Amino acid sequence: MLAARSAVSRRSRHWRRPDIVAAQLMLAWLLLGSQVGPVREAEAATAVQEPLSPKLPDGRQRAFPTAEGFGAGAAGGRGGKVIYVVNTNESGPGSLRGCIEASGPRVCIFRTGGTITLREKSLLVRNPFLTIAGETAPGGGIAIRNGETQIRPSIEIWTNDVIIRHIRLRPGPHARKACCSGGLGMYSEAARDIMLDHISASWGSDETVDSEDASNFTWQWGIASEPLLKGGPGKNNRARNMLFTKGGNVSVHHSLFAFGRFRNPQIKMKLPGAVADVVNNVLFSPEWQYVVSFGDEWTHIQANVVGNYKIAGQKLRNDHLVHLFPESGLGHSIYVKDNYDEPYRTAPDQDDSLVLAEDQRRFVVKAPFEAPAIRTSAPMAAFEEVLENAGATKPERDEADSRIVEDVKSRGGRLLKTDPREVGGWPDLDAGTPYQDGDMDGISDDWEVKYGLDPAKADDGRQDMDGDGWSNLEEFLHVMAGDPGDGDFRPLPDPQ
Repeated sequence: MLAARSAVSRRSRHWRRPDIVAAQLMLAWLLLGSQVGPVREAEAATAVQEPLSPKLPDGRQRAFPTAEGFGAGAAGGRGGKVIYVVNTNESGPGSLRGCIEASGPRVCIFRTGGTITLREKSLLVRNPFLTIAGETAPGGGIAIRNGETQIRPSIEIWTNDVIIRHIRLRPGPHARKACCSGGLGMYSEAARDIMLDHISASWGSDETVDSEDASNFTWQWGIASEPLLKGGPGKNNRARNMLFTKGGNVSVHHSLFAFGRFRNPQIKMKLPGAVADVVNNVLFSPEWQYVVSFGDEWTHIQANVVGNYKIAGQKLRNDHLVHLFPESGLGHSIYVKDNYDEPYRTAPDQDDSLVLAEDQRRFVVKAPFEAPAIRTSAPMAAFEEVLENAGATKPERDEADSRIVEDVKSRGGRLLKTDPREVGGWPDLDAGTPYQDGDMDGISDDWEVKYGLDPAKADDGRQDMDGDGWSNLEEFLHVMAGDPGDGDFRPLPDPQ
């Protein structure tokens, strides 16, 4: 114990000089080489440079060029109707709710930026095959928050094949007793094949993001930050970012978890044989109750924890990167590789199992569990990539996320008690001016002209002019989202 405390003390003397520490550690990892394990070697060799195949190994279409993990096959609204979101009203014509509650495959295209305030009820996704294309919002982008009496998650997903990209979820505190007032929840066994990409979620009163019984989903390139310590009646001493219960087959990768002292995430699956894949995340909090955790309440847990980067904070209970809750005796099998965990594992030649407390290292296994491929970097590289690119960055990163990222870089800031106004409050997002779209197919006129489409012909958005499985509208959305290879669209030659 004395030795462990001494190590923490030595580390704390460098607390305000992360630039020097990071540079020294980066050099060490580069000299000694990345140890990402056999299942990750091919991915690590190319990192995120090489474009992924439009088709998944099982033959399904990839959701979009950078979709990875268990949710990568989500179909979203592919081939369906385009529905304009033209205002930030809670409901009614032209609202986001109107698009969400419509039936059939559909794509929500934003013609305004700003913040949608929910005072009455959640945005309930009950009809499958939906894409919420937050990357199309002009101005400052789109955000969703709760009023003080809206005590459910801002968005609830109860169905399959949903894609959400570049949305900011900032619910805030509530005035009435609530079970789960947060930003996003996925509920029921019907909630499967879900892709959550570049979402910024903060200021939830319990977990800001949660699920129960959902399966085959991915949370990628997101930011989960500043869950409230006291978010409302019955919610005291919380500060919890993300909880996934029951269900299974979960991917959490290339995301930032900040200022949550517990559940970053916590995963407790129920499906026998399911796998949790936690890869290349960055984790920071001034104090840690637990960091990444798993519980065996319903089934034996199988998980990969690879290439993550955890920054030291004050230890409240167990501040190792990984903690296991033995709840039923069903047990855990955890594969850990190439993680950076201050102050326990900070060099690549150290034993990988040091990211767990000594009495839990018996649950470490030698081989990774099979999971959909995720391109994996060494933790030092992941640190830079995540801080640069995570969260809702289209059309731009807002003030709240920018502040969080800077606090992580400087290792500053503190947990947020109750009121987001203590840290600047909800950003004021400009409405902006939408791109010209004369035929209202969701694609800008300029892009259609550039690639030989007809800006006066609405049905060409559903076509697949280059034969890669993504519709022309999807190709345009890839450009708006900043996906790599967005200039590769080449219409097939006219057979005539």
